[in-house]
Amino acid sequence: KEFVWLVVGSLVTLVLLVALIGWGAGWIAPRIPYRYEARLVNGFALLPKPTTPAAIAAQKELQALADRLAVHMQWPEGMRVQVHYSDSNTVNAMATLGGQTIFFRGLLRKLEHEDTLAMVLAHEMAHLKYRHPAQALGRGIGVGIVLSMVSTELGRSAAGSVLSNAGVTTLLAFNRDQERAADEEALRVLAAEYGHVAGALELFELFQKLPRETPSAQTPALELFHTHPLTENRLALARAWAKDKGVAVEGARPPLPPTLVLP
Repeated sequence: KEFVWLVVGSLVTLVLLVALIGWGAGWIAPRIPYRYEARLVNGFALLPKPTTPAAIAAQKELQALADRLAVHMQWPEGMRVQVHYSDSNTVNAMATLGGQTIFFRGLLRKLEHEDTLAMVLAHEMAHLKYRHPAQALGRGIGVGIVLSMVSTELGRSAAGSVLSNAGVTTLLAFNRDQERAADEEALRVLAAEYGHVAGALELFELFQKLPRETPSAQTPALELFHTHPLTENRLALARAWAKDKGVAVEGARPPLPPTLVLP
């Protein structure tokens, strides 16, 4: 009888927990221990591994920069950032589940300085730090994370349609509060690494120019930072943040490493 009550009680608790996540996934999912999120996405291939020497070198360089920036950030227990490089001409970068980021060749070709690249990486890494991908994917992933506490396979089954049918990289759209939080964290990391935030200002100024560089519908529009606050507001807020913190807005500007200067 005690065993039956234990099983029934456990099932009722699990059902209530799943229902609660369905109602408040945005609040609960990022607060579940990260190890369950990592287990949930283990085995899902975001991108094929790079095969050309140039792509392999680019991914290695991006990972090295991410590791440098990570020193300035406090991470959820067990999380390590993993950078994936895509040879696509898409002008984009994004954070996904499991501590992973994707950086596209199209965006790299727009950048000239390492600290500008670092601003992009630090922004995406901030999304990972705050568990925004789990929050953005909402109920499907939230339920999957909870079920993965019971069984890895059960969790994957529950979240499989979310991850496989729509694709991890196409589902993420962070809200403006999350984007502002990621911007502020990235500015802090940039200042700690370079002593100034010139890279952030250059990045936002680049965003302002890009729409004028897309004269036809056939040219890919800028996709980076979907649903972000207006670029002019981000630029103003970055300047205001630097002034408030006493951080320089100009300084030494290291160029992109040779392996990231792409044709």
